[in-house]
Amino acid sequence: MTLIAVVAAITANAQGRMDLRINEVMVQNDSNYVDQYDHRAGWIEIFNASHGTNGIEKMFITTLKPNFIQDYFKAEEQKSNKKRNQLLQELRDSHPGEVFEIPRGDVATKVKPRSHVVFFADGNIEAGTFHLPFTMKAGQENYIALYDVNGDLVDEVTVPATLPADQSFARCSEDSIDLHGSHNFESKLWQVCDGSSEAKAITPAKFNARPINNNIDMFKKDDPSGILLTLMSMGVVFSALLMLYILFKLFGKAFTAKDKKKDDEVVDKAVEEPTTDAAQEGSNDEAIAAICMALYQHLNAHDEESGVLTFDHTHEQHSAWGSKGNLLLRMPEHHSKH
Repeated sequence: MTLIAVVAAITANAQGRMDLRINEVMVQNDSNYVDQYDHRAGWIEIFNASHGTNGIEKMFITTLKPNFIQDYFKAEEQKSNKKRNQLLQELRDSHPGEVFEIPRGDVATKVKPRSHVVFFADGNIEAGTFHLPFTMKAGQENYIALYDVNGDLVDEVTVPATLPADQSFARCSEDSIDLHGSHNFESKLWQVCDGSSEAKAITPAKFNARPINNNIDMFKKDDPSGILLTLMSMGVVFSALLMLYILFKLFGKAFTAKDKKKDDEVVDKAVEEPTTDAAQEGSNDEAIAAICMALYQHLNAHDEESGVLTFDHTHEQHSAWGSKGNLLLRMPEHHSKH
């Protein structure tokens, strides 16, 4: 069970990392979001779209095109049995200005549910965990990819060359986040944000897109009073209670039948054992002789009596029991004088 729990935790963690998304990118930052050193540089925002905390340490952010990385993986895997995380580390060492491995040891790399982190593309990794070794170039396309530690492509984006300064390239809405393994880039899911309205706000470290929930809109239209939703909720609750009742009844019957079977086995064993003992005693002549002797002594312990009581009425001496008068207190005689 412990092994199953560990495997499930590892699987859940891997699935959680696949829910990370590149959410907003600014290439040329002249007057917008700044780092702790008041440096103005291009930045990349990563959004945790899942409802659980995800650690992004040991993941890779790169500007290398996917074809180059996949070709590198195939060529190296044919030469050796190295795993892809080792190959990514070697690629990081051979292309230090294009591949960045998010370091361990920083608690800020634990991205909370539905939260964000911002990486500065300033080319200065000595400034801290969230500073990238590369910079983005204005006036040309900038490709950015996020890889998991096992070499899986988590997300990617190509920022157009036409993106103006102090404007960001961001997702349009939460519907643009296609989770669990789809990495196809579609320009219609992204928009240029210039800060002119709420829909086009530049929001580093905040989710810029407004979430859209078609189910809520459908319920508002088809069930404005909320009666259908209430009935569904009550139905789910009572169905769950009914299932629990049935399960408890079945478990109770199963345990009752098991206990009854044990009791019957005990009774049968108790009946069989005395019969065996009696048979063994019946074959013991010494025990039979002892029993017969005991019965003889008990029945012949006294002389036989007739069982008739006789009383002698001619006896002059009366006992106190036979003459009640003898039990009375005698009063002294008084003689009168005349």
